[in-house]
Amino acid sequence: MMASSDEANLFNCRWMPAIALTVAGLFSGCSQSQSTLAPATAGSTNPNSVTVFTLALQPDSVSGCIMTDPGMTRPVTLTVTSNSAELLTSGGIHYELTRVAPNVYAGGYWIKIRVDLSARPKCLTVSNDDRSCNWAATAA
Repeated sequence: MMASSDEANLFNCRWMPAIALTVAGLFSGCSQSQSTLAPATAGSTNPNSVTVFTLALQPDSVSGCIMTDPGMTRPVTLTVTSNSAELLTSGGIHYELTRVAPNVYAGGYWIKIRVDLSARPKCLTVSNDDRSCNWAATAA
């Protein structure tokens, strides 16, 4: 049985606040406190680097995540300088990440970001706070 257009619109309206919150969380990350993550300062300094990732929506995400996918699947650049990392979206949003292990960075409050530059290939994961929407990317 096909849903009526009113039912489809109701579904979209129900998901819009969650989607708006998810996107706002990603963009508000610049001002979020990273105090919940203990920086891993022991060990040698990570080399300075620039890595570009292009995220893809993961199959374990709920169906409503597809609505935020166009904003998430643009290239993002991770820049490591002086043992700290910054994620820059193609829209110009900067997100500071904390070193949690050698060549591994994480951050986020509403949006959880983790970058592992020690893995081969390098990997980036992004999830909303309840892990119902998940994106991932790899880079050489």
